[in-house]
Amino acid sequence: MKYKKIDINEKLIGDGFFIYGWDETDNEIHISVKSVGKQIKCPCCNEPTSSLHSNYHRKIQSVPMKGKRTVLDVVANKYDCLNDNCSNKVIVEPLPFAAWKQRRTIELDCLILSISCFLSDEGTSTILKTIGINISNDSIRRLREKLEFVDDPDIEKVGIDDVAIRKGHTYATAIYDMEDHHLVALLDGRDKNTLKEWLQNHKKIKLVSRDRASSYATAIEEVLPNCIQVADRFHLLQNLLEYMKDIFKDALPSQIYIEDGVILEEEPEKVTVPVSVDDKILENLNYDGSDPLDENGNIIEFNKSSTDQNDPNYIKQAENRKKNRT
Repeated sequence: MKYKKIDINEKLIGDGFFIYGWDETDNEIHISVKSVGKQIKCPCCNEPTSSLHSNYHRKIQSVPMKGKRTVLDVVANKYDCLNDNCSNKVIVEPLPFAAWKQRRTIELDCLILSISCFLSDEGTSTILKTIGINISNDSIRRLREKLEFVDDPDIEKVGIDDVAIRKGHTYATAIYDMEDHHLVALLDGRDKNTLKEWLQNHKKIKLVSRDRASSYATAIEEVLPNCIQVADRFHLLQNLLEYMKDIFKDALPSQIYIEDGVILEEEPEKVTVPVSVDDKILENLNYDGSDPLDENGNIIEFNKSSTDQNDPNYIKQAENRKKNRT
């Protein structure tokens, strides 16, 4: 077996930076990272420069290692812009693993957002602390509010499917880019009028992968008559299973009898097996409906609130269920 050598610097922090130190305590891991120095372009005039002005220091929380809070202690550079006509005199070197003024790595933010999709902000914060990520529920909410869906008008291949915001009550139409499978748009409802309005601004679409909903098919045919519509893999498999069930129902009998691993052509004769029961055992199992007693003869009391329909708690719960249904 051949093993491929992996550059840990490139995998962890990207190109242009290297790890020169490592410190571990009982609760935290500190990784010292430094820029190798390189030529960069001015964001204002786009002129290249490698003239070092100074360096700057940042501490950025990263994805935890060994269940401990992990911090990147970064030393990056500042460069002089050599263009005399440029208003930007000092260029701050960007970091490939964190945005400007960001206290967490991009990878860590993606992990936080992924977990927050399935839990509340408070629950996400609590779970993350157990694996070494310190973030408040307010920070999670602000991070999620920064998300924005970029709707590309030049998109040519999309996937369309309905998703449940609240199953049985609220639905939406999700539209994905089939090239890289990212979410392009999330439309309210799952009717054809909402989809038609969106398709009017995306006339370059040539291929749509959709579910079996007739409303989506009608909307696509009306707005994009030359667009190719295909069924996605999930619904193709679902159709195949339904056809296979119909075939099996016609080909197989309603009842199959098996004896000693052999399929019988006819129903076997029923054999009556006599069963003898000890009368003493039946006497011990006899119950007259009286309250059970402990070894001292005291009545054993049980909580009957879940079964006694006259219990106040049972009546109150029933009333609450009726209010929620209405």
